[in-house]
Amino acid sequence: MNCNIKTATFVWCLVLLGHIDPVVSTIRDCLTNIKLPKLFEYDDFDECRTWNPSFRYCVVQAVIQPDNTSPIWQNISVISANRRNFPHDQLERGLCLQRCLNQLAVSHQISVGLVESNLITEHEQNAYFGQCLNLELETSYNLHATTTVMNCITEDDFRISLGAAEIVFIGMVVLIILLIAIATARDLRGDLKNQYDAAIQSFSISRNIRKLLDCEKTDGNLAYLDGFRVIFTIIILVVHSSLPMIRMPLKNVEDFEAQTNSAIFPVINSLNTHMITFFFVLGGMVLSVGFLNHIDRSKGFTLRYQWKKLLNRLARLLPAYAFIIFYQATVFKWTKKTPVAFKFVDYCSEHWWSNLLMINNVVHLSEPCLQYGWYLGADFQLFLIGLGIMTSIWRFPALKKICIGAMLIIAFAVPGIVIYLEKLDATMSFDMRHALNQLREYKEFLRYYTPFYTNAGTYFFGMIAGMVYHHVSKNSISVASRYTKQAFQYVFVLLIVLSAFLVILPWIKVEKPSIFLSIYGSALKAVWGITHATVFLMYAFKTDSVQVAFLEHPILRVLAKLSYSIYIVQYSIIHMVYSNLSVPIRYDMFNTVLITSANILITFCCAILLHLAVEVPFATILKKVIDGKIRITNFSIKDQKLS
Repeated sequence: MNCNIKTATFVWCLVLLGHIDPVVSTIRDCLTNIKLPKLFEYDDFDECRTWNPSFRYCVVQAVIQPDNTSPIWQNISVISANRRNFPHDQLERGLCLQRCLNQLAVSHQISVGLVESNLITEHEQNAYFGQCLNLELETSYNLHATTTVMNCITEDDFRISLGAAEIVFIGMVVLIILLIAIATARDLRGDLKNQYDAAIQSFSISRNIRKLLDCEKTDGNLAYLDGFRVIFTIIILVVHSSLPMIRMPLKNVEDFEAQTNSAIFPVINSLNTHMITFFFVLGGMVLSVGFLNHIDRSKGFTLRYQWKKLLNRLARLLPAYAFIIFYQATVFKWTKKTPVAFKFVDYCSEHWWSNLLMINNVVHLSEPCLQYGWYLGADFQLFLIGLGIMTSIWRFPALKKICIGAMLIIAFAVPGIVIYLEKLDATMSFDMRHALNQLREYKEFLRYYTPFYTNAGTYFFGMIAGMVYHHVSKNSISVASRYTKQAFQYVFVLLIVLSAFLVILPWIKVEKPSIFLSIYGSALKAVWGITHATVFLMYAFKTDSVQVAFLEHPILRVLAKLSYSIYIVQYSIIHMVYSNLSVPIRYDMFNTVLITSANILITFCCAILLHLAVEVPFATILKKVIDGKIRITNFSIKDQKLS
């Protein structure tokens, strides 16, 4: 390892290990000396439903009223003031109405005759829940709270009602299954003769499995990028699988808070925040290399190529995306009839169109449909911009240096300008209140993380890396390999230094808007993009490398074909799994690994089905339509040999 990298890593470790967080000590002392109300307590939902045919089970939030004379309230105030902690003045209770009424009857606050829960109005129900909660708080802690019923579930919610949308979705699934069965049977018999078989055969499961397992490598396709794509897709899946734990009712919130208050947590949060830059850099590099290779092969360029490239991209993305959105808007609600399901609500039935138009990264961010889909919108917008830039550079070669200079200026300046004008932090810091609300009101997420213009720089770094690769691959690769390796070492040192500074950044009080925060935030984002770009180039120039051989392994090439389906299906799977957990749960390594493993396994299985049954068949048919091999008007097929 280079001496600079060793030194920077050593300094980083010293900073992390030497940092003492007084907040953690304060929390532990408070919890040790005075017993605080539990943040989460839930009655047994299955028991409530079993013993009461007309049951009502509600999740109630209790906001403790300030009482400066109470030592308990004083400690609650101290702990809640730290934004990395849960708001300890907001309690959450899962209450069975029948149990609550029995409790009030025993304490003689209501008559025994009112215990029949099915005779109680919603207004009375809310009042009784408030009485139950305050009975607990006043008896045990001498505190009082105002209550709000957040969600209720009754036996009526378990009755499946079919609307027009649900019927259409089920009919579509049945039709796809029939097409798969017919196509597979004909394919196995070799019975593909008439004009309709060219489309029907696209649904053959045996044919699509062969396509999936086909790992034939073509020259100059940067196959090692598939390995990187798989690795980062799995990392994203693991991170997304663990994030909803924040919104779950926990038995041991103090253990979770100890982690969020650790010295290294800001660095970990930064890694999570900037991980998406990998995919933007990758997209930019693939675009520029593909464009330049097409120019070399075709000895020219037409707008027809640009139009077909756009249509082929939509043909690959939209069918599977639309299927998942349709599922999310219709039958997905049947998979999560539980008290905590309301924590994972989305708005696909209302805002599906913004996803299909690829503008969901700028509209409906506070009421998203498939929240992770914001990346697809931003990436598509940057694809259009990148395609326009590459076209301009080809059409007017004299503009090449000007375009690259403008791209670099945008990369370094735009994030900083946004941070300054919007009065934002340098990067997305962790705030428990925003995390509990899925970042839907977090200004840094809405104004800085998701817009295409703040991510354009990392995409442009990928495009520039692609141009460098295309130029160098025709010349001396060995010289380029040496320079790229040196560049990576310097960039990596800079990345470590900037990331280590995040440890002390939360304790630096700076008035916003801040030029310092703007420069630092822009530099951090840019260095992440440059790091990914130099890594891609470094591996592109490694001709004989065990690492490259691993990244080009056939298994990773197969998984790379599934990466898109994995990304779009994960949201539904993760929320379904968390919604059906028994709560409250204990936050520990065992449960985290167990839940994450379940999410990964189910996501992979569903992604395979989605890829084989929807993504590949519809993409194949639409590509034939785009290429003119199938005409929609009369469904005729041009003369060709069917294989």
